[in-house]
Amino acid sequence: MNTQQTVGQDELEPLALLNQYRAAEVHGAGAIMRLGRLADNLQLRNDLSRHLRDEAVHAWLWTKAIQDMGGEIHEVDEPYQTLLAQHFGIPRSLDEFLALTWVSERRGCAQYEEHLDVKDIPSVIRRTLRGILKDELWHVSYINEELQRRALSNPKLESVIDRALAADERTMTELHATDTFSSGMRPGSAS
Repeated sequence: MNTQQTVGQDELEPLALLNQYRAAEVHGAGAIMRLGRLADNLQLRNDLSRHLRDEAVHAWLWTKAIQDMGGEIHEVDEPYQTLLAQHFGIPRSLDEFLALTWVSERRGCAQYEEHLDVKDIPSVIRRTLRGILKDELWHVSYINEELQRRALSNPKLESVIDRALAADERTMTELHATDTFSSGMRPGSAS
């Protein structure tokens, strides 16, 4: 049965958002794999290995949620991270990669938490969000700790973080202008 023909357009909008989430996790896995090659200490290597595992599992969980809702997986032309990198520029150091990853993970947590506040979302989505959010909060925490540790020996790191935060704001402005994150499941004016 072709679900695209049997469900109304309003019901398809949540699936488009879930495909955005899935694409972000897939893209995140690739970024973490590249970041792992740059890691310069054992703890960071360990954390990035766990993080890589999480990203792959999250992509699978979104894939399963989409399928459980009768939807189909589709590619997303420009996921959040692609636009973020365009606004930031090509990261040229481990510190820049970490700052961009931290900003991206924070954005993911905010989006997932906002989504959890929506009334009447399907239980499969609520369950997936809750499960993934635990990992995402840890990602933000360990990267923040690493950035704080690095800032002790690199006073210029704060400006790198500020640049990443500014790139995030420009990215979100662009995504909202193009309705990329529009969905019947997403709260409207909060962000």
